Amino acid sequence: MLYQEQVMQVAQRFGGFSLGKADILRRAMGKKNATEMHKMEEEFVSGAMKLGHSEKKAKKVFAIMEKFAGYGFNRSHAYAYSALAFQLAYFKAHYPEVFFDVLLNYSSSDYVTDALSFGFKLAPLTINTVPYRDKFEENQIFLGLKNIKGLSRDLAYWIIEERPFTGIEDFLLRLPSQYRKESSLIPLIQIGLFDSFEPNRQKIISNLSNLFIFVEELGSLFADSSYSWTEAEDYSQAEKFELEQSILGVGLSDHPLMTIAKATTESFSWIGDLAENSRAKILAQVQSIKVIRTKNGENMAFLQVTDTKKKLDVTLFPETYKLLANRIKEKAIYFLTGRIQERDGRLQMILSEAIEASSERFWIQLENHEHDLQIAEILHRFPGSIPVVLHYEIDGKTIAAPHFQVEKSKDLQDDLQKFTMKTIYR
Repeated sequence: MLYQEQVMQVAQRFGGFSLGKADILRRAMGKKNATEMHKMEEEFVSGAMKLGHSEKKAKKVFAIMEKFAGYGFNRSHAYAYSALAFQLAYFKAHYPEVFFDVLLNYSSSDYVTDALSFGFKLAPLTINTVPYRDKFEENQIFLGLKNIKGLSRDLAYWIIEERPFTGIEDFLLRLPSQYRKESSLIPLIQIGLFDSFEPNRQKIISNLSNLFIFVEELGSLFADSSYSWTEAEDYSQAEKFELEQSILGVGLSDHPLMTIAKATTESFSWIGDLAENSRAKILAQVQSIKVIRTKNGENMAFLQVTDTKKKLDVTLFPETYKLLANRIKEKAIYFLTGRIQERDGRLQMILSEAIEASSERFWIQLENHEHDLQIAEILHRFPGSIPVVLHYEIDGKTIAAPHFQVEKSKDLQDDLQKFTMKTIYR
């Protein structure tokens, strides 16, 4: 049996039901109404026996009907959905821009990952270019203001009608007083809408209340003509991604896993490249952990992990679980090593080893290049696995130092102190 109509047809022809009663049976089965189904089973068996069928056969047929009716479509719906699925698959394969352009305006976060696998890129959001609705342009996805949780439509429309803005102060000066609230603006800052004016998002947020005072007093006789900014430490890359994901449903910044993948010297495979009956190491983030107890009373676990493009089920048998239970946490990123097997038509990993990966960097703030040689000499004395990033105040440049990876050490920071403005592990 494939369709609900077949259940009704059997009830009519085999069980002697009228079409009206057959439809009542179909609905009772679909809703799993036990009382109603038990009553109708008796009527079905009685009606079938009157038509010359045995009681055993009638009960067997009813059980088959009950099994299929619980999830069966009616035939007209099945035909319609299959035709629709074929049409959507055709558009997705041959006209992906049109396909995703339409779908993203209904459910962005559900389809962005799929669109990225087709080669589309997420465009950075700026206050002067962000659309209200999602749009495609030159193979880029521009997420719209409508995706921002809690943003009023009136404020979104005001932004689009009033722009362009020349800076944060200009934006706040022109912003109507009813929107001049931290709760309204912080989400806009946290997703990077003002990065083109000031890339340090925490700096904008920490100055926001003083900026409100500044723009209100700007018209007074004794007001300063320019705002004096207070410095603040910015969000980490991981924090930016998590905030963007919570506000937009999608992370625009590099996923912490991708940051690690670009920087690591470890050899690993992507989930999409795994082969059955092989041993592999992957870089993945743990999405969920399910712990169960075996028949022998031992704990084991099932993980679902992702490399941002594909997902994989990972199994920890009791011996491995005992070793790794305290080290594996949800949302953390690991190098996972194990055997790749097929189960229920899908690949899975039988885990043997897990090593936590980190996107942490050692940041060094410098006035100029005067002490580069001394700094290089000190860095060489503390080899490790943490990449080094240098920021020079003299020209505002931030550069990675690919030849240096250091350990996490207070002694390293102390030795660098007299040559640097600031050092931080982040």
